[in-house]
This record gives sequence, structure tokens and C-alpha cells, in this order.
Amino acid sequence: MTRSRREFGAMVMAGVGATAIPSALNVSTAAAQTAAVPTATAAQAAAEQPWGGPLAPDKPLAKAYADAAKALSEVDDNPMIRWQYRVWCQTGYRSPGSAGTGQPVDQLTDPTTDFVSPLGFLYKDYVRPMPAGGVQFLDNAWYFGTDFIGIVVVRTPDGLIMFDAMTNPQDMRSQFLDQAAAAGLDPRDIRYVFLGHSHIDHVGGANLIRDRYAPHAKFVMGQPDAAVIAAQRADLKKRKDEYTEEEYRARLALLPSRIDIEIEAYPGHTVGMRRIRIGRRTTAVAMLAPGHTIGQMHVIVPVVHKGETHKLLVWSGNDNIDAAAQYAISTDFVQGLAGQEGADVFLNTHAYQGAEFSHLRALKADPSAPNPLLMGRAGVQRHLEIFGNAHRALAQRLIDGTWKAM
Repeated sequence: MTRSRREFGAMVMAGVGATAIPSALNVSTAAAQTAAVPTATAAQAAAEQPWGGPLAPDKPLAKAYADAAKALSEVDDNPMIRWQYRVWCQTGYRSPGSAGTGQPVDQLTDPTTDFVSPLGFLYKDYVRPMPAGGVQFLDNAWYFGTDFIGIVVVRTPDGLIMFDAMTNPQDMRSQFLDQAAAAGLDPRDIRYVFLGHSHIDHVGGANLIRDRYAPHAKFVMGQPDAAVIAAQRADLKKRKDEYTEEEYRARLALLPSRIDIEIEAYPGHTVGMRRIRIGRRTTAVAMLAPGHTIGQMHVIVPVVHKGETHKLLVWSGNDNIDAAAQYAISTDFVQGLAGQEGADVFLNTHAYQGAEFSHLRALKADPSAPNPLLMGRAGVQRHLEIFGNAHRALAQRLIDGTWKAM
């Protein structure tokens, strides 16, 4: 997880106490190595090196992976696909405040279209809530939230499906529940909630949905991340005396009280898949695909647009260069299933990734505007293959020492 994401997490938790709930993060090898260096040397290295991204030209194997990603990104002019290549293969992805001494920090070219600068620095100062009523990006699918993070709601013949659950109950209420009626949606119709990973900004409003609106809804998560949530709840209860009653309840409210369905890895593997029958006419494909967290999950679900059936792949967040090798394995797995299932629409619940937020806003203003989320089957395959090749390149760069991850 990038430093900017950690800063975001700290801001999320600021309203419920001084100490953030621990999240399932891998300790980076680079960070561990730096910790073993004498203080003066570590401080000097931190001052001279950027947080992440390129330090030296690629060696042959990493270059081959990056070149393959570049070739795929140039097949058409889909801006989301090209974003994948630029950020993960060319520039890296880091906070402006984390550049080392002498490192150039550029500004955004146009904050209405992208929050990541040409050199790969993420600027969140421009993030705004999505327009009232959310954005209907398909006939039966909506995005609610902000330019940075949100949820997807799909209306099926068997009820509503929600993907991710906002950062906290307040955001769930203001950014979805208070706006659902304007979109013609009733939260009481929610049947399944797919929680893509265990970070607070994706699960913080889950209990509000279960407790107040859809008590019979089934909550789905990757098994490793479900274990993380359970451990966090247990730890919080052990330390209850460290908080006021109000702080304790607020913190506990952010952690899902129960996961009904856990997506497990195949025996001997890190990835896995399960088909989930939403109802008589709707089946979702939930895929355990570690990378951003140890239990990250993506989902393919049938949708409708202009009277035609499509398959939407909902991706729940990116980034964690330290896990690049695992991310490549997971992405290959998802790519295979996406091809098998015919996924032809792609959306990341972090709407700044891929600069999706700008396209969502354009669709809200004009539903006839170009919709790059509708990539077609070949486009979704390229999108995923670029991401996979980018992470093969990243993994090799870390071995070669030509990129810095942490």
C-alpha cells in the first residue's frame, strides 16, 4: 500500500480516536533492509531516494515485460488502458511528499481528467463527491462515492448487489443511502455485498447496511481478509479499556460483524474462485486474487446496457509493489476467468485509478458520452494483461534494484 494510502487511512480514522486500526499490510523487504542499516545511513538513503518508482534503466527481462505492456496499451486509444501502462510500467505511483532530495515533483496536467501527474505523483487535493444520485454507467449499474473511492450497485432481477462498502457509516449514509432514491434504488433490496478487501475504506459502512437496511443480505469476502477482520475485532475487544465507550463503539462499527461467505484458495494455491447464486436468474463469479491485500477479491457479474447483456468485472483497488510477483499470478488467474466468462466491462472501486472518475462524471453530464468502461472482451483482456506484465516487470525491477518499492 502506498504511503499516500496510509495517510488517507489515518485521515479516515481521525474521527474515531488517535490510533488507527491495524490493516493487513505486508512489511516490505526494502523497508526491512533499510531498518537494518545504521540510522545515519538510513536517513541519508531516505533523503536521497524517492519513495517508489524508477531509479535506473530496466535490465533486459524487465524491459521485455514493460515493452509487452506498452505494445498492448497502444492497440487502441482507450484512456483507462493507457493509464495502466503509464502508472504501473513507466512512472510508479507515490505521494508528492515522499520524493527524495533532488527528485523532481511535477504537477497535474489537468485535475479534471487525472489525479496522477506525468511523473506518477498522486494528488488527492482535488477529490470531490460524485454528483447527486450517483452515476449510472450502465442500464442497471451505478457508482456512488467520490472521485477517490466508492461503491458499485447493480440491480438484478434477483435484487441489488453492492460491491465494497464505503469508508464509514457517515459516508455510506451521505454518499449512497441519502441518494439511492434519486437513482430509483431501495437499499432494503440489497441481497449480496461483496467486500473486495479488508481495508477500512472498503468495509467501513458494511454494518450499517446489515443492521439498518438489509439484515438478510449475504456478505462475501476473500477468506484471508475475512480472517484479518475477525482478528481486528478480537484485538479491539481485548483493548476495549483503552478507549471511551463512544470511541470503542465507533471503531467496532467500522469492522464487519460477520462474513457469510468466504472465498478460499484452491489447495496448494494462493488464488481461488467460487460461483455464487444471487438468485434464480443471476450468478456472480467471485475470485480470490491476492495482491493489494492477502485476501483481495474481484467479482464478475452480469449486467445490461442498451438492452444487451454484458459481464462487468469489479476490481477492488490496486497498488502494493512489494507484492508484484503475487499480483502477476493473481492477474493471470483473473484474466483467464474473465476470458472464460466473457467480461467486457471493467470498473475499479477506486475511481481515480484509471482516471475513471472523469469518465463517470462525463457520463453523468451526458449519458451518450464515450464510455471507456465498456472495453469489450478484447479490451478487458488487454487491460488485465498490461497489469500482469507491469507487475512482472515490477517484480524483476525489485530483484534488479532498478526500482524502489518502499
